[in-house]
Amino acid sequence: AALALCMMVGLSGCGGEKQAASKAASAPAKKELKVACVATYPPFVYKDKEGKIVGFDVDITGAVAKELGAQVVYESMPFNEMVPALQASKADIAVAAVDMTQDRADKVDFSNIYYSKENVSILARKEDNEIRGPEDLKGKVAVEKGTVYVGTAKQYGAEVKEYDYHDQLIKAVEDNEADALILDKPVARFYLAHGASEKLKPAGIISGSGGFVMMVSKKDEGLREKVNEALDKLMKNGEYDKIYDKWFADENFSKEPDVKS
Repeated sequence: AALALCMMVGLSGCGGEKQAASKAASAPAKKELKVACVATYPPFVYKDKEGKIVGFDVDITGAVAKELGAQVVYESMPFNEMVPALQASKADIAVAAVDMTQDRADKVDFSNIYYSKENVSILARKEDNEIRGPEDLKGKVAVEKGTVYVGTAKQYGAEVKEYDYHDQLIKAVEDNEADALILDKPVARFYLAHGASEKLKPAGIISGSGGFVMMVSKKDEGLREKVNEALDKLMKNGEYDKIYDKWFADENFSKEPDVKS
């Protein structure tokens, strides 16, 4: 996993390397790292049965913070509130399986890619035999507000229904408020493995590309460079691979902590 990612290091910050390194070196160490997240996106970030925020993004962020000598404080919020939180200095970093887009790049900085994106899953009700792929998304499709999947659903001619959190997407389809939903493949796998398969089924895939990044406040000079240096170290020393296998290895998927009900 790390090998593929190492090949992509630098995608989001390859210009002005000497200047960036200088800024990173001169920036004071942070004692507390305020992290905005969407804690309903397993296995990336979610609350377990005890209400603790856990997941792949959480472990990666925690490992980065350790390299920075900082403690992490998480705050869960709807996806479309994370960029404003960074702009208002209410958060230093935001994580939640974030794609790079130009609109976001105008407002926040990005770390290097730390997760290669897989295919995107479509889920529908078990009794629905009409939806078998993206070309069948002509009815009501549930997506998360502020994500790239709003545009994806519209691209296929769907009537888009937007929700704040991913568990609401699952419920919307289960309750016939929507005909299908779009989720990143690992998230769909998680929900299916933790109860959603009673009512829902895979109904096709949409090809994915790129990868996920951390959004970083533009106001915090040197933080992006420090985060990238920490990610690079984690990928080289094997820690990234350990975290990746914990959350995405086939044999571990069904063992992951269940979602807080």
